[in-house]
Amino acid sequence: MSDSTFGPLRLYDASSELSFTGLPPPYGGQALERTELSLLTLSRELAACETLRPSYTPRETLEPLSLPWYLELEQVRHHRQGRWLPKLLEFGKHQGEKLLGLGDGLGSDLVRYAQAGAEVTVVSSHLEQLSLIRRNFELRGLFGSFVHASPTNMPLESSSIDVVCLLGLLHDVDDPSALIDEVYRVLKPGGKLLTVVPAHFDIHYWSRLFLLGRTREECCPRSSDMLHSPRRRFTSRSLRHLLSKFPDCRVWKRHLRRAEVPHLWRWIPLSLLERLGGRLLVFKGFKPVSAARMEQLAA
Repeated sequence: MSDSTFGPLRLYDASSELSFTGLPPPYGGQALERTELSLLTLSRELAACETLRPSYTPRETLEPLSLPWYLELEQVRHHRQGRWLPKLLEFGKHQGEKLLGLGDGLGSDLVRYAQAGAEVTVVSSHLEQLSLIRRNFELRGLFGSFVHASPTNMPLESSSIDVVCLLGLLHDVDDPSALIDEVYRVLKPGGKLLTVVPAHFDIHYWSRLFLLGRTREECCPRSSDMLHSPRRRFTSRSLRHLLSKFPDCRVWKRHLRRAEVPHLWRWIPLSLLERLGGRLLVFKGFKPVSAARMEQLAA
């Protein structure tokens, strides 16, 4: 299902003067100017979420919302500390499958799925964010469906999705259980859920416990991103409990910069440090095939 209110977004000159067409009416005159500034501000906030670096700002020489701008965000996200993302989120393993994307960011992971042949549907309750993700697809010549709806009440058929990629949304929604119920509904029996959430026992937890290094607040006191100031954090046990509808599952802990590690611990291999103090948990689980029989009985 595609939202017909969206149109092409065009960017003119390099002076940060943004002009978008195809936005829902009424946008004209001063209202259009306020909308352009709002989108530019939002794009900068989402760029920090996308790169998993709250202090990150794209190079000034890059035109905002241009293809090089999006490509730089993708390169920063998927290299060095984010090198685990392509493997654990399985970018190249879902050719021909229907994939649903939910969560924060500007769609760097979702375009990778589309490039590998997945049929991507993006659902967001934020119209502006959906516009920016759609632009990311259009600049690369990729196709996708973009649905403006609440992730807890999606206009999608039950058992219609092969894979759900849930990125950084569980930590911030009012009712995580309602979101999981909706994800479970749209997934096919045997379908896969991939999700990334902030970890409770991360490097700053252990540093504070042993009075080493800096606390989260000292590292980034004004941040509101998934890493530093989420509404909730998860342990492996609490995440498995929340996602108990997906009993066939596995959880990894990843994402850590060596600069965040206290000096006394930096001799430990980074791969081991990630397992102990990684900032993010990655969950992969499957909807039971037996759910098909239960759905038939319910029908």
